[in-house]
Amino acid sequence: MSAVERYREVVAELAGAVVELRERDADRAAELRRELHVAEQELRAASDTLTLARGMAELRWEAALQVMWSAEEPGKPRPRPDLRADPARHGQLEREADEALEALRASGDRRLFRLRRHDG
Repeated sequence: MSAVERYREVVAELAGAVVELRERDADRAAELRRELHVAEQELRAASDTLTLARGMAELRWEAALQVMWSAEEPGKPRPRPDLRADPARHGQLEREADEALEALRASGDRRLFRLRRHDG
């Protein structure tokens, strides 16, 4: 094979490799766009969850303060967020917070009932 023929062969292989690289790059770009879309959806969902969790924590705190004030117990400052909390336990922590609020309400209701019974 002559040098000219060898050169043409190498250039043809190189051109083929460039085409293949472009196709792989296009496929990878499409894959990355899909991953980005999924990540953006997850980020929006996490933001919505955070907003909802903060709102629910605020509502629970206000409800707890009402129970404590009506039971003539002084309110305490709002607890600070525990930054070490495991986000994977969010649902469980929400249930525990609801249960704790219900226990507080029940405790306050019993105490108020006893106070009213003794007053009346």
